[in-house]
Amino acid sequence: MALITARRIEQVPADRPSALLRLVRAEEKLEAARKIAAFDVEVAYVVSYDAARIAVTAHMLAAGYRVRAIAGAHEAVGTYAEAVIASPSVGEFQRMRRRRNKAEYDDIAIGHAELTADLAHAEAIIEAVRTAL
Repeated sequence: MALITARRIEQVPADRPSALLRLVRAEEKLEAARKIAAFDVEVAYVVSYDAARIAVTAHMLAAGYRVRAIAGAHEAVGTYAEAVIASPSVGEFQRMRRRRNKAEYDDIAIGHAELTADLAHAEAIIEAVRTAL
């Protein structure tokens, strides 16, 4: 896998029990994002993105991989997702990552429609990981 060769992810012992716990955490984050959406769209967006990212890292852990704690780690998670997770929503992960960055660092506004659409993508990514595990 190119991500290993580029030293963006590393091989670790596969840990399905920990991956399943991480997937539960992703599901809890998604539920929290839905609740937060009623009063803070930007925070809900960040939490929904985190839910998708955590789900992908659960998949990685179950398969025996971990993203390295280096610059661009979230991008590597998205690249991994695109390579191995079967869901059309995985193709939206990198865009969601960039929007999350802009919301946190460039103070852009995220609307309810965008949040609703990307909550659905986060949910689909979580479901794809659940199916794969």
